[in-house]
Amino acid sequence: FYYGEAPAWSELQAFDLAVVEPDHIRETLPRLPLTRIAAYVSVGEIHASKIASSKIPASWLIGDNRAWGSRIIDQSQAEWPAFFVDRLITPLWEKGYRSFFLDTLDAFQLVAKTPEQRTAQEAGLVAVIRQIKQRYPAAQLIFNRGFEILDRTHAQATAVVAESLFEAYDAASQRYRPVPEQDREWLRGQLKRVQSEYHLPAIVIDYLPAAQREQARQTARKIEAEGFIPWVTTGDLTTLGVGSIEVMPRKVLLVHGPLENEYALRQDDVVRLATMPLNYLGYTAGYADPRHLPEQPLAGRYAGVVIWLDGITEPEDVRRLAAWLVARVAEGVPVGILGRINPLLATPLSQ
Repeated sequence: FYYGEAPAWSELQAFDLAVVEPDHIRETLPRLPLTRIAAYVSVGEIHASKIASSKIPASWLIGDNRAWGSRIIDQSQAEWPAFFVDRLITPLWEKGYRSFFLDTLDAFQLVAKTPEQRTAQEAGLVAVIRQIKQRYPAAQLIFNRGFEILDRTHAQATAVVAESLFEAYDAASQRYRPVPEQDREWLRGQLKRVQSEYHLPAIVIDYLPAAQREQARQTARKIEAEGFIPWVTTGDLTTLGVGSIEVMPRKVLLVHGPLENEYALRQDDVVRLATMPLNYLGYTAGYADPRHLPEQPLAGRYAGVVIWLDGITEPEDVRRLAAWLVARVAEGVPVGILGRINPLLATPLSQ
């Protein structure tokens, strides 16, 4: 499950299934021979950033999820299933997606408080899922929870996902926390039911800070020991986490000073003196200067960062680099620094 910008396709192809956020993919969807790519789609909520949000009648919005800044959709609206398929599924199908991860299937519980209200919302969700399969019979649907409707929809599902068996992320406070034993026991029971009664794979997503990589590995093994498919990642799902397997990162990012043009890199010391030793050790070198640093997290994708300080002399470049390094260290990405370090140490953000 990777929702970040510029998905790491070379690493994601190590997995059988890769769930991505389609709004973050600008290029053509790649063809990965052994990897099924699934599109994240929210069913129960819609965010203002989504194109379809402006087309939803105000009367269909019945509440707010303030933790995520989204609006809760009334699933009981008769026109909603067709709208959902037309506006959200069809555009993704035309882009090449054949698998869909249906999120927020339980969002209605924030507003539906009576048995009658819950029954109406559940019936609407069932209608949405049936509409997808009626329009696109080959579509593979992965549910995020949806335990309340599985008795009517399990035949349309290929797997069921649940978040936070051992380690959780609170979006409202942006804090990580362990899951209480009572909540864990309830979720464990639901997932066992998914396996035994409906014969579907059960996938668990747990959350830990990027720097706690070793604990992520241990948590993944605990989930696996329970009989479930694990994925342990950060709360925003923008880092390459740990699953049944862990991709061994083989990239090292070399950060050098600004160059006159792309051809000058071939003669720069960062290539002549640093690249060959890394290649000899089995690593692939990537390059960036302080004005073109990657914004996405590097944890799980890069084995480390090497800062080649020769040529990084402009104060603004040093400040930008220092702030960027703070974020990389917080992720737990190893950093090596070569050259005159004093200007970097003198920058407040680097302390």
